[in-house]
Amino acid sequence: MCACCALAAADHSFVIVLIGPTGSGKTTQADFLKRRYRIPSINIYDVIQKNRSTLKSEKTPGINEGSPQDSLGINELVRDRLQAMDTSHGFVLDGYPATKDQADYLASLVKQMNLPAPVVLQLDVPDKVVRERLAKRHRADDTAAQIEQRLKDYHREMDMIRSYYPEANIWTVDGTKAPAEVSKTIVSILEDEMPKRTPGAAQ
Repeated sequence: MCACCALAAADHSFVIVLIGPTGSGKTTQADFLKRRYRIPSINIYDVIQKNRSTLKSEKTPGINEGSPQDSLGINELVRDRLQAMDTSHGFVLDGYPATKDQADYLASLVKQMNLPAPVVLQLDVPDKVVRERLAKRHRADDTAAQIEQRLKDYHREMDMIRSYYPEANIWTVDGTKAPAEVSKTIVSILEDEMPKRTPGAAQ
């Protein structure tokens, strides 16, 4: 990143929620945003893996599969992670919130941290393209049944997101384009949107 971009990035706080199915390029874009804006990228699945023993004690359905559920334990883990010093200028969230309870909780946390309301970015990739991309990865956990379950979970998550966040505040980005083009579109959205937002404002 050039020096002027780094200074510009430091002038704003960013809270970004990345939404998209497996294979949509969320990890690539989360890494890009982390570097460009010097904010941490937090993947809820990684948080779950690091704290699996704690979550298992709750016996919450779906946790053993690493799927974020409406769990007090997961909200608490997110709270603990966001209390780290590296989140003072914002963060990127991948996989959270996944329920209305979690979205409510995130809104409360963001307000307490005096950060701007989240920008929700949906990497839009048709199911057919997702299937094709995952088939090319040749991973043992990318069986046809598991891919279909992930797509089902994603569409359920999107239904929640649409019901919680105003439609106008969900930015849809064409995830079928080259990663560099997707990144360029995201930067354009963020740098146009962020000056309009005031810290602590809830959606």
